[in-house]
Amino acid sequence: FFSHNHNLCAKCLNLSPFFEENITMGIINLGETLLHTYIDNPVVTSAVIAVVTTIGVIAYDVIYSNTIKKPTVRELNIYPIKSCSEIPVGNAAVTPIGFRNDRIFQVVSKVNGKWCYCTPREKRFAKLFQITPILVVDREGIKLKLSSPHRKGNFTLELEDAITSRLVATVMGDEEVTLVDYGDAVAKWLGEAMDVDNPRLVGIPPGEGGFRRHVVVNADQGEALPTSSSSQKYPLSLADEAPFLLTTRESLSDLNLRLKTSGKNAVDMRRFRPNIVIDGLHPWEEDSLKRVRIGGVEFHAWQRCGRCTMTTIDRDTLLRKGGEPLKTLGEFRERKNGQRNFGMHLIPVLDGDKMKGGSDGACNVKVGDDFEILEFDDERRAEWKRLYGGLARGPTVRDLKPSADDTSVTKKKTWGEAMRECPFK
Repeated sequence: FFSHNHNLCAKCLNLSPFFEENITMGIINLGETLLHTYIDNPVVTSAVIAVVTTIGVIAYDVIYSNTIKKPTVRELNIYPIKSCSEIPVGNAAVTPIGFRNDRIFQVVSKVNGKWCYCTPREKRFAKLFQITPILVVDREGIKLKLSSPHRKGNFTLELEDAITSRLVATVMGDEEVTLVDYGDAVAKWLGEAMDVDNPRLVGIPPGEGGFRRHVVVNADQGEALPTSSSSQKYPLSLADEAPFLLTTRESLSDLNLRLKTSGKNAVDMRRFRPNIVIDGLHPWEEDSLKRVRIGGVEFHAWQRCGRCTMTTIDRDTLLRKGGEPLKTLGEFRERKNGQRNFGMHLIPVLDGDKMKGGSDGACNVKVGDDFEILEFDDERRAEWKRLYGGLARGPTVRDLKPSADDTSVTKKKTWGEAMRECPFK
């Protein structure tokens, strides 16, 4: 009942019904307290809750609307071993196939005579999430250090001195590539940490010799590659579909408020395994991006990321309860063909085989970099305005001087206009 009233008030004031998390939940908690206090007088309860909600929404909007938000990089993550724990970094080198050292290894096991990639989508491989891989470069060479709460003792693999062989394994679906097998010792450690038989650690051959993968189009998304010619292909590491995944804090906050108002637990950003996390956009506005620039490097914002059951696994407990947040995403983010989206795939804009804006094939980005929007996708932006434009609140840098044909900036209603339309007046 209270959530319904608070959403109506927010709608009347032309604000997001799912505004900043702490203030929203504070108002909800106050409303619940009032409900218990005036439980015998529902008319008084309704009136008091409506007034408190309206005051809270107005107070927040006054504060927020005077704050100019500039899209900014807030987190960078690399995942040296596919499906294992993330490594937060302050800066990262951008290469055509992804961040340097991102998803350059994966764990495989044998199924019906074929080496297949291990994924936590299968419960027996869920402990992969809690293996932490750290790459260390020192005078002695490059080392991969592994740790896990499920295995006493860490493991250090001397990459340059490792006795290796070649192995053909699947990467995604039935796609097969030739990778380097790093031997029995690390395989034994992984088997004990994962509690599975005979896994192998494999990786992209040094120098990428003989390794060829390209960006994978998800046919269910219906979004073509951003190519300038029919022959252009974009290289890829061992990642599933694209070199980079972008998410926003605003979209996560909106999702969590929907979960909380339904009596469900919030989730953290680890569920979605992004490379780049930004803030400063409206909720779900990342859907509408087409071309962006970070740290001098230009990217195509290409394909929306359809989420799978990996998002339903708690990273600390490895439990899967209630199918969330996938179920809630399905209520308001599901597109045709069942795609429940969270995040956008990015591809570096290439000038030949190098990145536009980069030098020597690479360029660094860092936490705190400006996230510049160079171009919107007209079709996706129209869809975003239709579905989620009501969640936009407060100005952003790109809203300060809208063009004459830009309707993305919603006109604020005056206090009088809002109160004349308010159902609780």
